[in-house]
Amino acid sequence: MLNNAVNRLILVDTINTLGTAITWTGLPIFALNLTGSFLYAGSLYLTETIAGIISTIVSGHFIDKVSSKKMIFTSFFLNCFVMITLFSLLSFKHFIIFLFPLMILSQSLGHFANLCIEVWFRDLTIKDPNIGLARAISKKNTFTTTCKTVGFTIGPLIFGILSSYAILIDSASFLVCAFLIMRFDEKIQIEHSHDTTWFSLAYLKRTLKDKILRIYFFSHLLGGMIGPVMTSLSVYILEGHFKVADFEISIFWLVGGVFVVLSNMILSKSRILSASKVFLYFLTVFLVCGGIVIMGASLSWIFFIVGFAIMTMGNPVINNLLSAETFKAIPPYEKGKVMGVMEASADLGTLSFMIISWGLIETFGIFITCMIIAVMAILRITLFYSSFKIKSDIPIENITKNL
Repeated sequence: MLNNAVNRLILVDTINTLGTAITWTGLPIFALNLTGSFLYAGSLYLTETIAGIISTIVSGHFIDKVSSKKMIFTSFFLNCFVMITLFSLLSFKHFIIFLFPLMILSQSLGHFANLCIEVWFRDLTIKDPNIGLARAISKKNTFTTTCKTVGFTIGPLIFGILSSYAILIDSASFLVCAFLIMRFDEKIQIEHSHDTTWFSLAYLKRTLKDKILRIYFFSHLLGGMIGPVMTSLSVYILEGHFKVADFEISIFWLVGGVFVVLSNMILSKSRILSASKVFLYFLTVFLVCGGIVIMGASLSWIFFIVGFAIMTMGNPVINNLLSAETFKAIPPYEKGKVMGVMEASADLGTLSFMIISWGLIETFGIFITCMIIAVMAILRITLFYSSFKIKSDIPIENITKNL
């Protein structure tokens, strides 16, 4: 029963990811064509981070107290109507007034559903002794990253052909996901807490008092500063420095997506994640930091994309392990709140360092900026793997005892 539930959650996440990927690559270009302003198109990407911070701060409380099935169903069902509303308003002359609030609402509901799915998926997986959590996360990521790659590729094309009607694809995907969630057995639920505490600075302090969770918090924070920022800078470097055309940009996205899928597939099918932590440490450093160094030192866009491919091969190794170890370290009744803290830290890291990174590029150039990010990556990798040494020396304490 648990295995069927896990596979169905993967199916739901896959369908949701495909619809969202199509919308969030095609809609900014569609908005640009309608308004002629890069402001509206670019700001749509910013709403993603804002929505992520808002939803992860709030959603953790509900995940620990309310039925996962009901919350995910409600999120998808409401999001379906939000997208239909957006579609209906596009013919309105001043539709742009409604665009940002509707997008923040839609993305907040999306992040809320995603966090619920992640916590539920990991909670079910960790209960099965025959399934390694890190490998299970790699398996799920294989499907979702494949859909992201496909969605990122065809999103602008679909919006170019269907125009505003393409938004209905996302609405339909939400409706299908809601139907699939509705068919879940109500008995398969996350253990709920009676704690009424919402996300607050006091709760953040409680999380940071635990030695292991503190390491994972800063690992998530640094991860938010490195991965998304490096991807964003890469597009800027390719267009601004190497002067590439749209075809080369498409290759960049395709290569990145393919290598992330390949890495997750290898991790899910092999025993690499069960290897010694020393081996995994050097493997991660070699791939992630080595790829960033190649990107910084590249004199050609081809070598730059090769470096990006190497980096994306290494990211799932640390990201999937970090996700699994974080979930294991969180007390049973605090999964939602602490996962919300971790996700919010990653979003805050992205938002803060994204601004700084542009200044670094303009002041110090591409090579120095990439070297700074490579050093940050080494710091993150070293910090994370140090947790295994600490865990071998001390027991993991329930963070609620640190009040």
